[in-house]
Amino acid sequence: MKLLIFLLLLLETTVALPVPIVKDPRARIVADLDIIYVEWQSGPQPQNTMYTIRHKTGSDQVAWKYIKTGESNVRIPLGTYADGDAVHIQIKTERGAQVVENWTKEIVVNVAKKSVRSAPFRPVALAAPAAPAAQPAPAAPAAPAAPQPNQHANQHANQHHAHQHHQHTAPQHPQHAHAPPQAAPLVHASGALVPPLHFTANIMNPTTVQLSWQPAMPGRQDIYYLVNVKQLTTASGSTLQNQQIKTAATSFTLGKMIAGEKYEMTIRSATSQDTVSGTASIVEITMPREDDYFEIGNLIISSHFRTPTQGIVNLTWEVPPTMANRIASYNVEYAETGNNRYWQKIQFHGASSSAALHHLKSNTEYLLRIKTALVNNIVTESGQFRFRTPRVETNPIHKVDVIYSHDVNSVKLQWMLEPHIRPENVAGYDVYLSQDKDLPDSQWKLVRLNNKESHLSLEDLKSSTVYFVRVNVRNTDGSVIRAPSVYRFKTIDWSNTNPNAEFNPFDD
Repeated sequence: MKLLIFLLLLLETTVALPVPIVKDPRARIVADLDIIYVEWQSGPQPQNTMYTIRHKTGSDQVAWKYIKTGESNVRIPLGTYADGDAVHIQIKTERGAQVVENWTKEIVVNVAKKSVRSAPFRPVALAAPAAPAAQPAPAAPAAPAAPQPNQHANQHANQHHAHQHHQHTAPQHPQHAHAPPQAAPLVHASGALVPPLHFTANIMNPTTVQLSWQPAMPGRQDIYYLVNVKQLTTASGSTLQNQQIKTAATSFTLGKMIAGEKYEMTIRSATSQDTVSGTASIVEITMPREDDYFEIGNLIISSHFRTPTQGIVNLTWEVPPTMANRIASYNVEYAETGNNRYWQKIQFHGASSSAALHHLKSNTEYLLRIKTALVNNIVTESGQFRFRTPRVETNPIHKVDVIYSHDVNSVKLQWMLEPHIRPENVAGYDVYLSQDKDLPDSQWKLVRLNNKESHLSLEDLKSSTVYFVRVNVRNTDGSVIRAPSVYRFKTIDWSNTNPNAEFNPFDD
């Protein structure tokens, strides 16, 4: 009788154990495809079942990276990790907005030059159990099949306000989060859709976020994107809100977000309701509260250039008195417009609200953004400002010499061209002379030379008087190279001239 009761209790306990959805998770490195291939068994599941895979190195200080998929396998870009890293991987199962199975036990794969199959992570050193039987891994992972047409591609919830984002020159004020990098398109079967790259959520203010991304398959013109926005927390007491946006653009702005709440954004590529990428890019952000948010205000940009390659751009901005002691540091980034892959960066302490940019080109448009790190570890970004540096004319004249004659009240000017000016292209010179350098050009005395002779005698000059001279170059094609430099010289006092005295016409 006791044996029967024991068997019944054992049977009841066995039946009560939940059956895991994700079974036998494993991972291995596929060096030829430059990926970590993660797969598991799940059996038949409802069509709205989704899996979130998170991965990171073993360090507790490293943030998790996320990938979402509807298939029972996923590819993690190997380039995300360095040789020798131990990559920890977990899988979570969801249906709709509900978590039906939380994170699995960690599996660990060591990044090395050869493929290494992962094993379950066990933090306590125990005798190693026998490894579970594993199905042979495919020689090359097949691309995930497209999900069934239950993605609700045409649903547009109205809880949030979305509008198309166009290029702005006015400053923006985001805090940002990035999706983990996706595998390169070469790991997918020919024609298979892949999610966009560099999925980014920029928080513009406590209730507005800008989403942007780059197409993973830029050659395809028929692709649009499905963006799902899911509210994860209700600290404010609000009702959880979800929505889906369909767009052909590569960015848009969402309004009416709730300050202090956490959100999850996922994005997929699609060409129709029936053809949607099997994997998605994902980001998680927490909207800042009003007291936690800071934006750069009243940015003043000034510049001073002496030559086309020697100039300084000065930046100054205002900091509210309430934020003066809450800013840890600034990170200023700038790049030439159209060359956004190469951002120059400078970082400095938060006590300063100004910066100087060096090594900029004249007459060039730049993009500028300023990241502010607060003492509470919140990072905000000013968005992108545009500014153009002033145009600086290249001086065609290398130097001007003044030759003085003691017996007459005249001087002779002679000059040399800069090496970049080709003498065969010179048709003549325009020599301007004035006693006041601030007068407009029309009020200077103009002497036109219609030959290539690089000298000129100036007669009837006043005694002991300061003059200013500028020499412009006229080319054979009719163009004029204006000299930005003005030269100054002073005539001698002819009423009291010592023929044996030395005189420097450039002295006061």
